[in-house]
Amino acid sequence: MADVKKVKVVFNITSPVKLDCVYVCGNLAELGEWNAKKAIKAVYDAENECYSVSKMLPLGQEVSYKVLANKEWANVEAAECGWDVDNHYFVVEKGHVETVYVACFK
Repeated sequence: MADVKKVKVVFNITSPVKLDCVYVCGNLAELGEWNAKKAIKAVYDAENECYSVSKMLPLGQEVSYKVLANKEWANVEAAECGWDVDNHYFVVEKGHVETVYVACFK
């Protein structure tokens, strides 16, 4: 079996809610396989006014993820009205920057 090529993907998350960090949790092993305790940490970048983290992900892989305020699903991202939001989706490509806005957290 051939090695799967991985490429760097950058997650940039903006939110009016200011925390020390937020987490990205998703369908891939590199994103915790939907296990909030294994979510990846994005730290606040004051210069760019967003939370940011980069991760090496398999090229061509479909990614589904959500943003958490901490490593618990009770603090998942939500719409301004507090309703659930759909998962974010993309396909990994070289040089991909995933930008997402989170209105609030539950």
